Amino acid sequence: MKQFIFVLLGLLIITVLAFFAWPEQSYRPYVVSDSYRAQVEKFNIPDMPADWEWRMFTSEDGIKMRYGQTGNSGSAKATVVIIPGYTATMDMYGEQAGEIASRGYHVIGFDLRGQGGSERPRPSQPEKLLIENFSIYSNDVALFLDAQNIPEDRPVILLAMSFGGHVAFRVGADHPDLVDGLLLLAPALRPKAGDMSFEEAARLLQFGDAIGKDKRYLPGHSNWMPETEDDLLTAGIEYCASSPERLPMRDAVFTLRPEQRVGGVTFNWGREFYRSSNFVLQPGYAEALNKPVTMIHAERDDFVVTDINKDVCGTRMPDCVSVAIPNTGHCLTQETDPVLERIYEALDATVARTEKRPG
Repeated sequence: MKQFIFVLLGLLIITVLAFFAWPEQSYRPYVVSDSYRAQVEKFNIPDMPADWEWRMFTSEDGIKMRYGQTGNSGSAKATVVIIPGYTATMDMYGEQAGEIASRGYHVIGFDLRGQGGSERPRPSQPEKLLIENFSIYSNDVALFLDAQNIPEDRPVILLAMSFGGHVAFRVGADHPDLVDGLLLLAPALRPKAGDMSFEEAARLLQFGDAIGKDKRYLPGHSNWMPETEDDLLTAGIEYCASSPERLPMRDAVFTLRPEQRVGGVTFNWGREFYRSSNFVLQPGYAEALNKPVTMIHAERDDFVVTDINKDVCGTRMPDCVSVAIPNTGHCLTQETDPVLERIYEALDATVARTEKRPG
């Protein structure tokens, strides 16, 4: 009993010290060096398609989210909704939006709340992602889709990356009447936790809430800064993708458009991500997603548990095609030309599967 009391007092003291000794710092955006900015200014950030138009959508709680779309809605054979991954912005995907539109698709790009050109949850800390529940993300997308005037006879495909793929997975399962198919690129159904087990990481994420520091970054995380300022064009699957033409896209955009920056993981956001991971992997959830799904896996993925993705797609979903692309990192949309071509081919095949489905 004495030992228990000492442990309890120790935890109480640690909690009190952490609360008062770990104040939240005022927001100060990272300032890159002049030499790094010079590299960025030479880097090619492709423009959005010529007929692209940006707009804002307001969700039910008043949060404004940026979206854009091509002007070919009247003649398109399907609508493809791009949902970027964690920290990403549609400004990174001008090239991909243009290529998809050239294949006859109406393209919509949607910045999830807190990212890209969408409103931030805390203007005083614009780079921190905070969320009460991940269902808010999928509800935002569902409300947005429901508000669009997409012809009923036209397939709607969600093309989503990583964290965006997690959100799209929930949209397809929770709001099946709004989508006809999913193309998920390394979807983060189960995030990796480094050297920790999933359960150990989940307990760590609960700690921030327990000590009243839920809005703080995890240890080692901070506001955005480039991985290195030595060479902007460093690339390879060990860095997330092997194309020097595309991998630096986020850092280039964040350097030139600092209002779009997103930093590291907060205790709050990480905890809700883990809760949502358990939610989408519960028995019966994937089995009920009765839509054509294509799931693409990277060869080396340092962020997502690929084996779980393959199992979900291969054994638990009624209509899922699994595609593994060799020599790729997690950031599939920032890979080489042949990899992007495989993604576009997978999109065509997914649309074809929706057209063959009755009703």
